[in-house]
Amino acid sequence: MEKEKLLKHISKEIKEGRNVDLDYVINQIPYKIRFQKPDFEKGINIPSIIAIPLCEKISKRMVLESNNFETENFENILSQGIETGAKLVNLTKDKPAVILVPLIPNGKNSIYFQQLSRGCFELEPEDNCYRIDEQIAKMIDEAKVTVKEEIDVDLEDKIFLNGYSSSGVFAQRFSLLHPELIHTACIGGASGSIPIPIKNIGYPIGISDYKELTGKEFDMDSYCEIDFTYYVGELETINKVNTRFDDDGNPAPMHDMSYFDVSVPSSVGRQQREIFGYNMFERAQKTVEALKAMGIKIEHYVIPGRSHNNRSGKGVGELADPIINTAYNSSIISPPMK
Repeated sequence: MEKEKLLKHISKEIKEGRNVDLDYVINQIPYKIRFQKPDFEKGINIPSIIAIPLCEKISKRMVLESNNFETENFENILSQGIETGAKLVNLTKDKPAVILVPLIPNGKNSIYFQQLSRGCFELEPEDNCYRIDEQIAKMIDEAKVTVKEEIDVDLEDKIFLNGYSSSGVFAQRFSLLHPELIHTACIGGASGSIPIPIKNIGYPIGISDYKELTGKEFDMDSYCEIDFTYYVGELETINKVNTRFDDDGNPAPMHDMSYFDVSVPSSVGRQQREIFGYNMFERAQKTVEALKAMGIKIEHYVIPGRSHNNRSGKGVGELADPIINTAYNSSIISPPMK
């Protein structure tokens, strides 16, 4: 079935409340791909993709990355989710893993659900997009049940969380909200908004209002157990945007969320810059140093000569693959299942 027809078919089935199961062989490894419908009874109101390797030896560390598109078109979200899953399958091919891709809705001029912005907490509980983070936590548990049913493998409790750009921002904030679920977080293109659990800055950078928003205390012990790897292109800040401005009134770097009110509230971004620096790279360095001093495991890599996107052939792109591979392989702490 050609791609366009397949997307329409899957989209129709999901919207009508049915899962779609497909079998694929990728890198000579058979996979069962399930396009999972929402499960409203279990409080999971968004669909997902789960890829299960059907081979003798698989990693017990589930890998998760959210979709990354800002669109109201579900077929586009679905297509991008498939691309995300395929990339993760290739990156984990030496130690095949179960891949989970939540398909988070997002439209222009709406709450930035993909970046778990503050608005996610301000919806009424009856809204399908209320607390996307908690929905995905439930989704992780359900995926483990599915894997047990399909191939009789018990996955590790904690996951490998990957993300780049918007999905990288999602990863850093999901780690802040659910540190008990994360073993390793590998995050690219999001160095301008690295969270730091201090009480004089609000969410999503700090935790001054964490309990007010989440209803629970911040779990510092679990956060200190996460292995964080950050990477960013050396030319990240060159691309500016005329819709928001830095503190001197100049166009702000397009992918520095500290200046993007939809992602980081203006007052929080201003506090962040006053404490850690106005230049994104200076801010990232100071934040990483402060996090290490707090006992948090974090490394930050700057990839020379590369920008955020691959449009010019100079994006982070394939140069990040070894970083992701190393972080993933290091997260495998248990022997493969037979």
